[in-house]
Amino acid sequence: MKKILITGAEGFVAEYLYNELKDSYNIEGTYFLRHNIPYKSYFLDVMDYSEVEKRVSIGSYDSIFHLAGQSSAKVAKNNFYDTYRINILGALNFAEAITKLKLKTRFIFISTSDVYGTPKYLPIDEKHPLSPLNAYSDSKRMAEEILKKYTEKQLNLVITRAFNHTGRNQTTNFFIPSIIQQVKNIKDKGTIQTGNLSLARDFSDVRDVVSAYKSLIEIERGIYNISSEKSIPLREIVDYVIKKSKKEITIEEKAELIRKGEPKDFYGSSVLIKRKTGWKRKYNLFDTIDWMIKDE
Repeated sequence: MKKILITGAEGFVAEYLYNELKDSYNIEGTYFLRHNIPYKSYFLDVMDYSEVEKRVSIGSYDSIFHLAGQSSAKVAKNNFYDTYRINILGALNFAEAITKLKLKTRFIFISTSDVYGTPKYLPIDEKHPLSPLNAYSDSKRMAEEILKKYTEKQLNLVITRAFNHTGRNQTTNFFIPSIIQQVKNIKDKGTIQTGNLSLARDFSDVRDVVSAYKSLIEIERGIYNISSEKSIPLREIVDYVIKKSKKEITIEEKAELIRKGEPKDFYGSSVLIKRKTGWKRKYNLFDTIDWMIKDE
């Protein structure tokens, strides 16, 4: 059975990725903030090169999913230094260790669709120019560029650019969990706070996204979008959650929650990964929201 390492095993997506892979692969994980991982895991500071090299050498992994990092644009807005340091240096350390040890390990770097910035055209495909709008997406773009250079040293690299995805246990730093939690916190009537609801975004269920990640283990090297291939107005999502609650709720758009320069519409193309792997989405976003609301 092939052996796989998931870095950032304490994170939101890692939990779902483990469940997707566990029946087919021998899975290990690394963590930094907490260690109650339900499978064999190790403490690892991905910014410590010697420890990264040791883990890669001892582990003899067939594939590594690199999820460890700072994943919130909201957090990055107030913490440039740690965002750039963690997201770039962590990826660099793994690339250096794998190539220095002359391993054939597949390195699957979890990037983001945010590297594209304001769309030049829709849907956004993998050839779209990169123009990040914030520190988080810029750190991912910079890490991508470094990793591409390491392919000259035979790094077995796959980069994935997933568009927005959501599910149970995602933190309220993200849009849909924030709306659901605010509505849950209101007893009968009240007000929730949002950013700009005139925008439309591409959302997938996290279970669909990790299904796509699984397909990257055997796929040819390259860069792959993962998206629902359509956008949904944020106002429609908020109205749906409020309607499901049967509560009397008003909406207040807060200036501090609005990111300047955000594109009105943003959605991607998954044609490439579907053609290469046959991957298909299973979940409708509003079914996903129902599932999240029922999570007690």
